[in-house]
Amino acid sequence: MEFTPKFQLEIRQRLSELSGNNRVIAERIVNFPEEVLQAKVSEFAALCHCDSAQVVRLCQKLGYDGFTSLKNRIAAELIDPKRTLHRQIAEPATSFEQVKQSFALNFTRTINDTLANLDEETVEQAVSLIRQARHIVVCGFGSSALAARDLRIKLVRIGYYAMFPDDAEYARSLIATLSEEDLLILISFSGDTTYVLDNIKVAKKSGVPILALTNYLHSPLAESAACVLPTTADEQRLRLGAMDSTIAQFLVIDLLSSLMAVESPRQTEQRILQIFETTR
Repeated sequence: MEFTPKFQLEIRQRLSELSGNNRVIAERIVNFPEEVLQAKVSEFAALCHCDSAQVVRLCQKLGYDGFTSLKNRIAAELIDPKRTLHRQIAEPATSFEQVKQSFALNFTRTINDTLANLDEETVEQAVSLIRQARHIVVCGFGSSALAARDLRIKLVRIGYYAMFPDDAEYARSLIATLSEEDLLILISFSGDTTYVLDNIKVAKKSGVPILALTNYLHSPLAESAACVLPTTADEQRLRLGAMDSTIAQFLVIDLLSSLMAVESPRQTEQRILQIFETTR
């Protein structure tokens, strides 16, 4: 059971032909189609950090008459998958089996794609940033808060000083106290929410390096980070839930924390003992 709109598949197939701003624009169209529906061409261009003419030219390169033509195509196709989903779930004979199969296929694809996009050098860089950090603050908002809280717990268990601020204002205040000797870990599916942008702004002022977990490598979060661990979840903003992205985030977190504990078990044991001695 596949719900990816055809326009997304067509543009994805052509991503390898594109570079620079054209690639950025095309990826944003694929990843955030509702922005195309809601924005004027000038507003969408601003989101892509380019001018309106570039957006129109790319639309034409992709086979559309212009931005309005693209918008009409997206509007038509985003409605059908929802109707198809409700229709398939409503089928009395096989709906439960279809839903189970869909979950299994989506989750398996998410796991395989995420693991395939993680390279050893990037993971080692992330491990190095964590090990060198004096203090670690882990932030996530919405569904990403679940992953952020889990990472903080795992880091503490293997002997690191890690904090998870569950309030937006407290997070900003805490990040403001950090320095280049610390580490801010930001987890966000889109990498461009108001919460994330606020945290990035504060982090830049304090000089603290950022380790990012995000689905989009051209997002403000990814572009501001010292290291990016990509998650690969095929979700749209217009989605029923954040299930795929949450699975991808937890997968990366489990892999990262397991590698850190296994690679230096002696150091991990010493850190845990140090924390125990200072807190008892």
